[in-house]
Amino acid sequence: MLPSIQEILLFLFIGAIIQVVGLIAEKFLKKFAYIVEIIAAVLTIGYTFYQYSFPECFIYIGFLSSGYFAITTLAAGKEKFDQLQAELKTVAVEKIELQRGYMRIVADFLVVVLVFSGAVLFFVYGPESPLKFLIIFGLVSVATELCKRFFAYKSANVYYSRSDEILYIVSRFEARKFPLSDVEQLRLESTVDLLRLHPLLTLFTSNTDFTTSFHQVLRLSLPGETIYLTVTEPEKWKETFEAMRPSAAEPIKVLPFYHKKNLKRLLGKLYFAATVKGVSAYTGLLLVLYYLNVPGWLLVSIGLLYWLINLYFSDQILMVAMDAKETTDQRLIEISQRIFEKAGIPNVRVYEAESSEFNGLATGMNIGKSMVTLTTATLKLPLEVIEGILAHEAIHVKKRDVLWGQVWRFGFLLAVISFVLFVMGNIDNIEEYKFPFFFMMWFLMLLFPIYQSFCSQWMEVRADHLGAALLEGGHDQMADSLVTLARYQDEALVKSVEYSMVVKEDSKKDISSLKRNPLFLRLIEFQFMPHPPMYWRVQTLQENHDGWGKAMLRRWFVDRLRESVTR
Repeated sequence: MLPSIQEILLFLFIGAIIQVVGLIAEKFLKKFAYIVEIIAAVLTIGYTFYQYSFPECFIYIGFLSSGYFAITTLAAGKEKFDQLQAELKTVAVEKIELQRGYMRIVADFLVVVLVFSGAVLFFVYGPESPLKFLIIFGLVSVATELCKRFFAYKSANVYYSRSDEILYIVSRFEARKFPLSDVEQLRLESTVDLLRLHPLLTLFTSNTDFTTSFHQVLRLSLPGETIYLTVTEPEKWKETFEAMRPSAAEPIKVLPFYHKKNLKRLLGKLYFAATVKGVSAYTGLLLVLYYLNVPGWLLVSIGLLYWLINLYFSDQILMVAMDAKETTDQRLIEISQRIFEKAGIPNVRVYEAESSEFNGLATGMNIGKSMVTLTTATLKLPLEVIEGILAHEAIHVKKRDVLWGQVWRFGFLLAVISFVLFVMGNIDNIEEYKFPFFFMMWFLMLLFPIYQSFCSQWMEVRADHLGAALLEGGHDQMADSLVTLARYQDEALVKSVEYSMVVKEDSKKDISSLKRNPLFLRLIEFQFMPHPPMYWRVQTLQENHDGWGKAMLRRWFVDRLRESVTR
């Protein structure tokens, strides 16, 4: 049974307080702050476990975790904010005024209301269901992001140091500092493209939204992210910045999100948000079926059928979410057709999505319902590198990895749910076994990301080695492609981190994903990440030219374990 609203809020608050205690302790106890935080968390979890029966204790612990991570998210930018506040007192800067209009933040709230309306209605009027727990966790997450967005709208200030040619963006929960020499492109947009900037309506994006009105937008493209600002006198500041860093680009005419020409895009984005970023589409459907007194077995069957339909059309849904457009680059079309024909998937098309991230993405559940999307940053890479990325993604399409990834995840969750229902239905004195069941559930929760990683990494390694056979340069070209991609990704990541986080001097080392990390980091990479470490992927491509087979499969399985436990 779902706890009362008062209980939910109480445990969310307690979880938040644990993180606040840790932050306060960090000021006074420094290195021992984590010990205080761990003790507070253990005592709270222990009391919850003692006070509530199985499985209610896990529900309350989930609320504790949700409240804790909400504050963690909000506090992530505090250190950078404090650093910039102190630095601004020591340097000569001029303030760049922002245009503020309350309708800008109202629009963000309205999108959230639209996306989560079905979920909220199900929570209030729907039957008792595990979906209600997902709804609460989703609402807490989106409320946290809305809080950050509101403070960015309300309190963001922008400063410019002419002598150092540095731009400062200071907000309570998000802050940036970057030299204008890093700006790759400056562009003016006629208004805010809400359908591109709102996080619920987008996917595969690196946009950072500091807009505070619907006036003209100054867009700054940096390594790893693109920043949007609504400054007063945007033309003046664009000219000022271009004098330091020539990067002229034609202004863009952006239609308001409610414009009739944007209607199809708006509806598509809302549908994506309601089915992928939220659960409103599913909960809304189930709520209607519930009030029509549809039998439980049929209700579940229709829900699963709707999931399969969305999976079938996932390429179209994600295309709208990414604002992806089919490429018109004839050279890219010729390369992709050659690779796709060799892979036996000639009907796949290549799309471009605007993003500062270096990456590619295969979407769609079937060969005839799939597409490969490359970011605009990726399209700037050398041609042979793009070929390697296309070959890798072609194997994902050919092997239907998107579909099988969903099936494997669903299978694991179904097994866990079946186990819990079996325990609850067949063990009468479950309270006597609460302690072992507690650890069993935590084990299953830990096992899920490991299981996901196992399935995903297997598909990634297979795509590397089978994709290499599609290239004229074979395994060497695929290895070189990954090396180049990794270097660009590392460079963008380092820059992005320096812009938004406090980087200590002793940690400013030559960070490279092509190097073998210390043991603990390798354990995380091999057991929890969706991709194996890049150094290992490159190494196996350079050493193994026999393609994907039992020998390579055995090596991946052995190395996945060995690299996780040996120095």
